[in-house]
Amino acid sequence: MPSPQNSDNDEAVQRARMLTAAGLALGLPMTMLGSFLVGYWLDRQFQTAPLWFFLLGIAGLVSSARLLYRLWEQLR
Repeated sequence: MPSPQNSDNDEAVQRARMLTAAGLALGLPMTMLGSFLVGYWLDRQFQTAPLWFFLLGIAGLVSSARLLYRLWEQLR
């Protein structure tokens, strides 16, 4: 028979995984979108289109991929 402490622990782990997934669902698109938007804004300010758009966009994609990988490793 499982002890009540184990079920509480399992619930806490499940809640932590759900919060991690929610953070990932919000964080990844915001990181990528924010990077592209800041790049677009910089290009308009300095008339350097599409330099900053692509550089910051790629940085946002790499950052998002790194975040996804780190979270994947934690959940393994």
